[in-house]
Amino acid sequence: MAIRWATVGRSLALVGLLVTACANPGPGSSGDPAAMRVRVVEDFKLGEPGDAWAFRTPGLWKVTPEGERQILRLTTLPSGPVLPGVPRPREYAVYTRYRFGSFSLSCRVRNDTDPALAGRDACLVFGRQDATHFYYVHLSNADGECTNTVVRVDGDSRTDLLPPGKRPTPAITDRQWHKVDVLRDLKTGAITVYVDAYEAGAQPWAQLRDGTYPWGHIALGSFDAQASFAHLLIEGEAKP
Repeated sequence: MAIRWATVGRSLALVGLLVTACANPGPGSSGDPAAMRVRVVEDFKLGEPGDAWAFRTPGLWKVTPEGERQILRLTTLPSGPVLPGVPRPREYAVYTRYRFGSFSLSCRVRNDTDPALAGRDACLVFGRQDATHFYYVHLSNADGECTNTVVRVDGDSRTDLLPPGKRPTPAITDRQWHKVDVLRDLKTGAITVYVDAYEAGAQPWAQLRDGTYPWGHIALGSFDAQASFAHLLIEGEAKP
C-alpha cells in the first residue's frame, strides 16, 4: 500500500500558527510568556540523526533511505534486561531541541516486526520530564492492560488514561506505513490521537483530558519491536 505523505485538508489556527496535522480544531495557547511558536519538520535528510536527537541505545537506531525518503529506524530488537521499575518503552529517540506545551504532531509510523507476534508496538512519547515521567501513545496489534491506548508514566506506576469501554481497536496490525497525529491543548487538558486521518471530519482514535505534565519533550520509540518513523512534523508552543 502506497503511503499518502501529504497532510490532510485544510489548515488549522493555533494562536496564529498554521497547524496541518488533522482537520479538527487545533490546540490553544497556554498563555506562557516564556513560550515561542515553532514548526519542526524532520525528514532525516542528513542521512544520520542530528544533534537534536538523543538515543537510549544509539547503536540500535539508523537512518536509512527508502524510496525518495530517509527514515529513522529502530533496526535491532532491544536485548538484555528490561528497564527497572514500571513497564515503559525500552528504546526511544528523544527530540531534545525543545520542550513542547500545546502542540500538533504528525508522524508516519510503521511496525517492522512480524505482525503475527502479538503485542508488537510503536510508541509516540510526549510531555517527557525524564525517564520515568511522561505520556506515551501505544500503537499495537494487540489489546490488553496498558496496550493499544494512551498511558501516563508516574515514576513507579503507570495509568491507562482510556477506560476499558473506550479502548480503540488495534490500529497498526501490519507492516504498512500509518499516519499518526497527536494534538495536545494545555488550556483544556485535551489530548486527541488520530490514526490514518486524511479527511476532514475523521473520527479520533482516542480522546482524553489530562494535565499532569504540561511541558515536556517528544520522543519516538518501542517496547520491544523494530519500528520505523518518517516525516515528523511538530507545530506549537515550545521552550528551548
